[in-house]
This record gives sequence, structure tokens and C-alpha cells, in this order.
Amino acid sequence: MIEFELEIFQGHPIIREGENIILLDTGSPTTIHTHQDLTFCDEQFRCETNHMGILSSQDLSELLGTRVTTLLGTNCLSHFKVLLDYSGQKAKFMGREEGVPGTQINTDSLMGVPLIEVEIANQIHKLFLDTGAKLSYLDVDFTSHLENQGTEQDFYPGLGAFTTPVYEITTHFEGYGFSARYGNLPTIMVQTLRGLGINGILGYDFFNKFKVCLDLKDGLMGYELNK
Repeated sequence: MIEFELEIFQGHPIIREGENIILLDTGSPTTIHTHQDLTFCDEQFRCETNHMGILSSQDLSELLGTRVTTLLGTNCLSHFKVLLDYSGQKAKFMGREEGVPGTQINTDSLMGVPLIEVEIANQIHKLFLDTGAKLSYLDVDFTSHLENQGTEQDFYPGLGAFTTPVYEITTHFEGYGFSARYGNLPTIMVQTLRGLGINGILGYDFFNKFKVCLDLKDGLMGYELNK
């Protein structure tokens, strides 16, 4: 097990290893790095330096508003069991032989990105679980009747920066209720998610509520309430 100090920069989880400044992003199946080769936790990985020809580490740094060298996606994260403790400000990368702490549930994934189900307004929603998202997101059909709490700028890799209205919505997961800030994604992303049968994205507020351990390879998640 290797433990890192976890920095939350405007809702984004960041760790440092040597000269690498790493954004942990379960919403991305791809890892982006300054070089094609990355040594992380004593393992070697091949990376993209310019995802789809439009997103490099420098581009990502500009969108985030802070310097990063690496976006660590699920193709690398799946090699470990990853414990994210936002309240304790630490991230642990555990070996495959170690157990998943907390209450365990099975999780699905799509293109390597984990999926969980939550209940909102007595409806079950299937959402991508995205550590890289400072806001959560729902289809505009589910928020059109709500009063927004203002607007906020966000970004999505490949789409760039955008502005969204923000809604405070009570969300339930495994019997626990918490308030989460939801926005609306750009139309092209909404259409893509609809085509996949996905209702949106669950981001920062989930990890702020729960200590989470993800075993992406075996489709397991352990969770417990943050203290």
C-alpha cells in the first residue's frame, strides 16, 4: 500500500509523486501525461500525451486553473484498489491482494468508467461516478422544474469550458441522504449519455459524503460515512 496526501483543488482530487502532479479521474478511461511513459506506484504505464489531438497536460492545467502533469484515468487506476478519504485528506493505492474496506457493493462500468445507482425524487438514476467532476450532472429534463442557485463554470475533457446553472438536490445512496450540487452538461454530452442509458454524472459531493474504496477491475466499491 502506498499512501498520498490528497489535495482537493476546487473539487478536484490531486496527489503528488516525485515531480508528477496527478489529477485522479475515474471519469476518464484514458491517462494523459507529459510523456508516453509514466512510472507510478512502482509500476510502468503507457500514456497519451495529447488525447484525441485536443487535450494535453498543459491544456488540462489551463482548464483546471492549477498545474498538473497527469490525468490518471481508469486504465491505470484499475491496477489498484484505490481508497479516497476526502475528510482525512489522503488517498491510498492498495495491491490486488488487499481487501476492500467498508460496506461493499457491486458496481457496473461502461468503457472503464464506474457506474452507481442513486435515488433522486423517488426515481432511480444510473450515474457515472467521476472523481474528476467538481459538480454532479443530471439531464436537463430532471432539473427543468427546479429553481437554480446561480451559475458556475466547469469543463469537460474534449469539450472545453462551459457555463451551467447549478441546483441543490437531495440525493440518496444506500439509504443515506446528502445534498449535491448538480449542473447540466452541454447538449452533445447529454445526447451521448442518453444514448448509453446514463442519467448523468456523480462527482465531488459523493466523495465528500463518503470514504470510498474502488476496485475497478473486479467491479467492487467499499464505502463508509466520512467523519
